[in-house]
Amino acid sequence: MDNHPRYRSLFWPILLVGVGIVWLLSNLGLVQPVSLGSILKFWPVVLIVFGLDMLFSRRYPWVGAVVGLLAVAGVVALLMFGPKVGITTNSETKSETFTAPLQGVKTAEYNFDTSSSPVDIYALDKNKTDLISADITYRGTMRFDVNGTDHTTVSMSEYSDNYSWLTWDFSQFNNLKWDIGLSPEVPSDIVLNGGSGSITMDLSGLNLTSLRTDTGSGSSNITLPESNDPYTVDVQSGSGSVTLRVPEQASLTLTLDTGSGSTSVVIPAKAAVRIEVNDDGSGSFDLPNGLMKAPDSSSFDIGAWQTPNYDTADNKILIQILGQGSGSISIR
Repeated sequence: MDNHPRYRSLFWPILLVGVGIVWLLSNLGLVQPVSLGSILKFWPVVLIVFGLDMLFSRRYPWVGAVVGLLAVAGVVALLMFGPKVGITTNSETKSETFTAPLQGVKTAEYNFDTSSSPVDIYALDKNKTDLISADITYRGTMRFDVNGTDHTTVSMSEYSDNYSWLTWDFSQFNNLKWDIGLSPEVPSDIVLNGGSGSITMDLSGLNLTSLRTDTGSGSSNITLPESNDPYTVDVQSGSGSVTLRVPEQASLTLTLDTGSGSTSVVIPAKAAVRIEVNDDGSGSFDLPNGLMKAPDSSSFDIGAWQTPNYDTADNKILIQILGQGSGSISIR
């Protein structure tokens, strides 16, 4: 018979009691708030103390109790004194204004990597002295970089750690937003990679030279600017719906590569339009009335159609459909 006393570590009971103590202190407001996300940030500590318990507790049973007590004390100390040295466990909602001066800028390029927050982009008043003025309410970390003088590149992105979504107070979700005003004074290229948030771009009045956007899973509503100078628009869409509005006076090339969301392009009634289709997916495809088969239609996988006045018009709208997924495409 084995007469050795059965090993029983006190590590796990103490750890469970410690979790309860931490949660109680948080509910009483004595330490900073904790949540599932903030607790998960401490998982490396659990591995360390569990390993120490396995190494020493079979020979010295009291070691498991000491290790558990030290782990609980360390976490409580971090929660109590961490904010004083800039260490927090939760992502707080923050509101900031990011600006860059217009003075000396001749051309601009904007790069936006958006998140789950709704995005609103529009033209600033002409009397404004800012190249960009962005009012952002966000969680996590906002990156705002401005580079160059004559040609200025502005980059904005929001970074959140892997557990930040678990710490969200969803009652504050409606307060999150990117509100971005751009100067109409300089020729501008816009590159936007969308997230799950909705996107509204009223680019009326902007001096746009190109727009490239991947709209993500959020719905998008884009109004393009009037211009006698040709510009390009490249839209890749995912599961979110996309609506594009083309103004009365515009000369542009619009490229579409769509996904499972519906895409609607609204064009002026008397516009000179040419539509080239290289791929049709499983979704429905609707063309406006009054188009005729283009003379070079056989050069494209599906075909090409245009209005009778397209070849002689000063302002032309060329729509190229490179790919269509399961979502519908409507041009009207």
